[in-house]
Amino acid sequence: MQYLTTGEVARRCQVSLGTVKNWIEAGKLEAFRTPGGHFRIRSSVLKRFQTAFGFPLPEEQPRILVVDDEAQFLEVALETLRDLLPSARVDGAAGGYEALLKIGSFQPHVLLLDLRMPELDGFEVCRRVKAAPETRTTKIVAVTALEDEEAKATALACGADVFVSKLAGLEALGRAVEALLDVQVVVRVPTSLPLVTGRSQQATREMRASGRRRAPNGKRPRAGRR
Repeated sequence: MQYLTTGEVARRCQVSLGTVKNWIEAGKLEAFRTPGGHFRIRSSVLKRFQTAFGFPLPEEQPRILVVDDEAQFLEVALETLRDLLPSARVDGAAGGYEALLKIGSFQPHVLLLDLRMPELDGFEVCRRVKAAPETRTTKIVAVTALEDEEAKATALACGADVFVSKLAGLEALGRAVEALLDVQVVVRVPTSLPLVTGRSQQATREMRASGRRRAPNGKRPRAGRR
């Protein structure tokens, strides 16, 4: 769910800040106050307002960046999201460093971020994205091959908005994207298919057999990267 400030609403509607506040006070535009006393407006509410009063809707496409060092999963995820959200622009990055470079130019609205990657893992990417003023509003879906409560807690502490296991399947991914983009997703592929392929499946089987925590690439996570 995306929430807008009065300034953002003013820019989208090409009116003054005072006009937006007048709409809110007159009950024409639904809003709520934060604990600090500032107004916030849901993006879906603004879209309905714009449609009702004849304001042009922005033509900006949702942008989604998928980050995973496993080529097979990356390919499946890209195809899935393009099918779920045909109006969105979807791109991929094969690692943490490539992701940071693409985030600067692509400016995604949502980042689907694998946590277990070599060199620069998803936890550190999440920290850097949320620490930078120009990218801190980017929504992050943290993704792993397993139901890992420790990884979930760490990812959320790093600033991730949602945690999704690849084992949950395509429907869970669609719901996560739907909530963060505030759009309706129509699932057109089998929703029971897990988002775990290739090396991730092998790592999952090995972990369950051995009882040890492993990263999807077969390596043990480094200290401080859980």
